[in-house]
Amino acid sequence: MKNILITFCALMIVASGVAQRIPEKEKKKPGGFEKKFIWGFSLNQYWSTIQGNPLPRDYFAKPSSGILVSAEYYPLTFLGLGIGAGYQQRGAGILHHNIPAVNPDTTYRERLRFNTVEFPVSVTLRTPKNIVRGLRWSGSMAVVPMINLQSRDVLNVQEPSIHDTDVVQDVSALYFKNDTAYQFTFGPEIDCGTGIFKIHFAYSKGSANVYKSGQGNGHNQTMGFRLSAMF
Repeated sequence: MKNILITFCALMIVASGVAQRIPEKEKKKPGGFEKKFIWGFSLNQYWSTIQGNPLPRDYFAKPSSGILVSAEYYPLTFLGLGIGAGYQQRGAGILHHNIPAVNPDTTYRERLRFNTVEFPVSVTLRTPKNIVRGLRWSGSMAVVPMINLQSRDVLNVQEPSIHDTDVVQDVSALYFKNDTAYQFTFGPEIDCGTGIFKIHFAYSKGSANVYKSGQGNGHNQTMGFRLSAMF
């Protein structure tokens, strides 16, 4: 969590610096903040895990990437409505407690991977005026219906006689098919003249139990960064 906050602060400093270097003559032209309708792409780098009680395994957060195509309509300068569609990895790492007499080298080598498509519907609030020239702050709240295309268990096996290899099992029958997550994002927006560049911290949590067959009661959880280019 400490590394996430440090990275987020560094991105905000860079964003502020870029915004202040936008030439004044360019800012006199209609810019991204004046557009009623914008669309674009987002790259997501999250850390995902499963949280709940009781849980059948001990989990840790693993990197999970995704991409999103979205469109936003601003009836007011500070209020936007958005829809989107994208692909997102989710899941968690599975923690093995080291027991040298049994298996001394399995900790942090197993991953549970959910491959989902998601369809966020969002409301965005943005500061009506610049914080510094060309930079405003915004936050969004979204409901994110998702479909889990496939669940896989991936175990990295290290044997002295062979190279590292991944043992992959399809475990889709054991996990959810559908979920609805609640997502919150917050961060700076930079007016690039013809569009907007966003650097947002994002957090989401699913509402459905990820397990089938009574394994436990757990929910998808992600946090990380979303980089968006809107035109």
